[in-house]
Amino acid sequence: MAYESQIGTYHLGENPQLYSPQRANNYEFIVTDIDGILRPGAVAGDTNASFRNAQEILRVSVSNAFVPHFTQEVVEIKRGNSTIKFAGVPTFDGGDLQFHDFIGANTKEILMAWQNLSYNVYTEKVGSLDVPEQDYKKDAFLIEYTPDYRKVRQWRLHGCWISRLSEDNYDNYSGDRKMLSCTISYDWAELDITEQL
Repeated sequence: MAYESQIGTYHLGENPQLYSPQRANNYEFIVTDIDGILRPGAVAGDTNASFRNAQEILRVSVSNAFVPHFTQEVVEIKRGNSTIKFAGVPTFDGGDLQFHDFIGANTKEILMAWQNLSYNVYTEKVGSLDVPEQDYKKDAFLIEYTPDYRKVRQWRLHGCWISRLSEDNYDNYSGDRKMLSCTISYDWAELDITEQL
């Protein structure tokens, strides 16, 4: 059966509102409830003990962000010579983020403070979710934009925490920018497209 009409590149060009490609660099990754986080080793009430603008620092420092997705177990039922497959339990795998290590912005210290909530290297205690000051799980948003900064879609990641933090090594023979990397573990993510263009 032949197609009555074909949609080719001219159709794409004449409908830019429908087919403008999403750019990989038009996004923001925002961690909520991070402002006021205590510096590693600090005690509440100490002068200069917390980071007041941690959310904004992390937002502008992100260089590379993962897109959340899940995998699902396959439940197999065998009967005779046949196998039927059913959907099983989903698993949201962690993802990697990269940050610029800006001098004076405290990006590294903020990430270490967040990680310190899940395991405090000074007290050797794991964070407690029922104590607000020790709640290491934060919600985060991955927001995608058009080149003129209109929101396209938004992911909400629930229960994020840093399960791995690392950074580039120092090198006498390199003048490249220094980057920080972390793996974010999270409980689940949902895509919200209700505020689309």
